[in-house]
Amino acid sequence: MGYTIDVDTGGTCTDGLFSDGKKLTWVKVDTTPNDLTIAFNKCLEEGSKMLGFNNIREFLDQVSIIRWSNTIASNVIVEKTGPKLGLFVSEGYEESLYTSTISPAIGYLVERPNIVGLSEPVDVTELLKGLKEILARGIRRIVICLKGSFHDNRDEEQIKSIIAEQYPEHYLGSIPILTGEDICKHPDDMTRAHAALLNAYVHGPMATSLFKEEDYLRDNGYVKPLLIGHIDGGVARVSKTKPIDTIESGPIFGIHGSIHFSKIYDLDKVATLDVGGTTSKIGWVLDGKPVTSTENEIFGVPVKIPLINLSSIALGGGTVALVKEDRKIALGPKSMGAYPGPASYDLGGTEATLTDALVILGYLNPDYFSGGTKKLNMEKAEAAVRERVADPLDVDTGKAAYIIVEDSFNKVAGEFEKASRKGIGLQDHVLFAFGGNGGLFGCTVAEKLGIDKVFTFSIGPVLSALGSSIAEIRHTYEFAPFSVLDDYKKLQEIIAKLENQALRDMKGEGLNLENVIISLSFEISDGKHLPITIDSDYLKFESKDDIKPIRDAYNDKAPSEYGRDKPIIEVLKIIARHPSPTPEITAFPMSGIDPEAALKGERDAYWKDGYVPTSIYDWDLLQPGNEVKGPAIIESAYANYLIPPLWDLRIDEYKNGVIEKRR
Repeated sequence: MGYTIDVDTGGTCTDGLFSDGKKLTWVKVDTTPNDLTIAFNKCLEEGSKMLGFNNIREFLDQVSIIRWSNTIASNVIVEKTGPKLGLFVSEGYEESLYTSTISPAIGYLVERPNIVGLSEPVDVTELLKGLKEILARGIRRIVICLKGSFHDNRDEEQIKSIIAEQYPEHYLGSIPILTGEDICKHPDDMTRAHAALLNAYVHGPMATSLFKEEDYLRDNGYVKPLLIGHIDGGVARVSKTKPIDTIESGPIFGIHGSIHFSKIYDLDKVATLDVGGTTSKIGWVLDGKPVTSTENEIFGVPVKIPLINLSSIALGGGTVALVKEDRKIALGPKSMGAYPGPASYDLGGTEATLTDALVILGYLNPDYFSGGTKKLNMEKAEAAVRERVADPLDVDTGKAAYIIVEDSFNKVAGEFEKASRKGIGLQDHVLFAFGGNGGLFGCTVAEKLGIDKVFTFSIGPVLSALGSSIAEIRHTYEFAPFSVLDDYKKLQEIIAKLENQALRDMKGEGLNLENVIISLSFEISDGKHLPITIDSDYLKFESKDDIKPIRDAYNDKAPSEYGRDKPIIEVLKIIARHPSPTPEITAFPMSGIDPEAALKGERDAYWKDGYVPTSIYDWDLLQPGNEVKGPAIIESAYANYLIPPLWDLRIDEYKNGVIEKRR
């Protein structure tokens, strides 16, 4: 087994994690928004140097797996840089797209004039007239999603054929055509339409970047498939990846990294906080599994498909702060990113950002940012905060910076509380804080939420890459039989067909089929209420007795108002997984409690009532068993950790930090 490489591209930084199965090595480079493959390749170059290789080709010759979770799809949606789409729907649903109101996808993913309603059966003259009109408006991709087409999509296929006849693929005027059924095999019309629009919107930029990176790797001698991170926590090669599968995959892997540590520490209830340079993400781990929900939104576009519960807010180190007319702070959503970055980067940015406020408060050392490779300009930070915030509020610069930071803490705490109001409780949880800025947020956010224990990690700045490094190669296949659960013959027929397809695809990945694990997931309902998800490792259903465990599980999980006479299988999923080697998390011998050897000195840091001389420690010199009493600041090359008054940190046997509030 050679090296494994996991690259996680965020809005501000791109993280690379390299493992030989025993030792973890990681790097951070600035994300290059104009072309994310540049930062990806920079990660490879930096990693190969750190591991002692002379060049990329020599390094890649020793690499067995490369996985990439990235923000390409997310960026296209957020920045609205996708192509103009045309959409054909059933007549009467041009504005709702099968929702109960006006679809939020309209004006966001597709413009209303580019939506054509078609009568049924399909009128060819009507279709061609609508096609001509939207082509004249410059649309570059077409989506077709008719009502009820999940059960019979012959009309969609007919439309697709007619359009392809008019504009054959070998002509420059050909337009890629996508049906809802192609992307999402789900009975809900709205979900199919929205999923297909999302996929079509990001397909072009995604394909360009992924194929460009594959070409770079091949040119440097790497012939194995590049594996792409998926939103379900698995990975698959580029040719088996739908763009919609990748949206927010990086933050999702942060939750999977948290699951890994929750099992190491035997923790049942974990709230996760990932704060980077552009966004903050919160998630939940319960009993070693991510919390999921069946009704979700992808950047505000609703879909009824099971997804990991992840909330994201536009708040990170580069977030811009300004004062509104009502003399209140507004944070975001604008971000200065890695370039030109905060004013303190001294690269031309003049806006006041969260990073500038953190420097002014003494929480970041301007001479040791990114391990000293990048110097921050305190004067530029003070000038920006003074002009944009302090003067409008008529307060001094330190107070203005404190207001910015405190408001950022409140926003993150508010996002947790919002989730808790949806039924996800905070009682008895611990908080995992990670990402480049998570260690600065953890304790204060926890205190606001009534949580008294926070975990930080030596690998915290790249925890999402760690989550990627334990990701399985995974393929998911869906079918919606809409058959009664007791029809075991039909069920077995469907499973056998999907299982054969899964094994063919896994073989195509070059994997040993003996190591492939196949499992099932049923979405079962009574026909009136939302489906209940039942997972099963059993694949053979040859009698009613084989069905009984699934029926019993449904009866146990379904609320009392659900019918139980003839449960219906709405969606059947078959999941094929191939485990990956997991990097070893090493335990170290415990040392004494005295952290003196890691003490770097003191500097003034702003706490609630003003600047106070505060002890500064070097994270890399702290040893297992060392204890640090707050107030204190702990510095590492890529993350700082804020230990407020009345909080204490202990370094455990894994060289992670466990921070607890004094009782």
